[in-house]
Amino acid sequence: MTSLQVAYEGIYDAPTAARYLLAARGANEAYPVTSRHLIRWVRIGLMHPDLALVPGRDLTVAFEDLISMRVIAAVRAAGVSWPRIRVAEEWLRQRTGHLRPFATEQLWTERSDVLTELGDQLIAASRYGQLAMEMLREYLIPVSGLRFEDEVASSWEPRSYVVLDPAVQFGEPCIRNTRIPTRAVWGLVRGGDPESLVMQSYGISEDELKAALAWEDKVAA
Repeated sequence: MTSLQVAYEGIYDAPTAARYLLAARGANEAYPVTSRHLIRWVRIGLMHPDLALVPGRDLTVAFEDLISMRVIAAVRAAGVSWPRIRVAEEWLRQRTGHLRPFATEQLWTERSDVLTELGDQLIAASRYGQLAMEMLREYLIPVSGLRFEDEVASSWEPRSYVVLDPAVQFGEPCIRNTRIPTRAVWGLVRGGDPESLVMQSYGISEDELKAALAWEDKVAA
C-alpha cells in the first residue's frame, strides 16, 4: 500500500468511482462520467499530482479525489469550459496550497465560471481570482450533497439517506447516520430475505431501505 493510500481513508478504483458518480442524484443531467474520463482527468493533473503516472490498472483514488471528480462533473455539466476549469484548479491550488483544491472549498457555478467566496466577496476562480458581480449570487448553482468541515469536504450524500464518509466504513456508501453499508442490505434483499426482516434486523425505516436498494440498483446497472 502506498503512502498516499495510508493518508486517506476511502479508496476507490476508477470503475467504482465512475459508478458512484453516475448513480448520484441528478446524474441524468450531469456530465456523463466513465472510468476513461476519470483516468484522463487524473492524467492531466486535476487530481492528486502523484496519481498522474500510476498505470490505469493500478489506479486508486482517495475520497477527496472522488469529490474533486464530482465537482468537475457538476461544473462541466453546467457548461463551464475545460480551459476555465483548468484555470480554476490552478488558481485554487496556488491560493489554498491544497493538492485537491476542488475538494477544499465550497464552489458554485453560474454556467460560465467556477466561483468561490473570499471573505464576503464572490470570486471567479476560473478568471484567476477576479471579483465577480454580486448580482450573480441569485444564479449560483451549488454542487449538491457535499458537507464541509474546516473548508474541506468531509462527506457526500449522493442520494437521500445514502452517505459516503471516509471516516465511516472506509468511505463505503452507508445509510445516513449509521455504519450500515448499503451493499449489505441490498445483498440480503436480493438474496431473498424479506424486506421487513432486513428492516427489523438493522433497525432501519422503509424509506432508508428503499433508498439503499435504489442506490445499489443504480450502481449495479
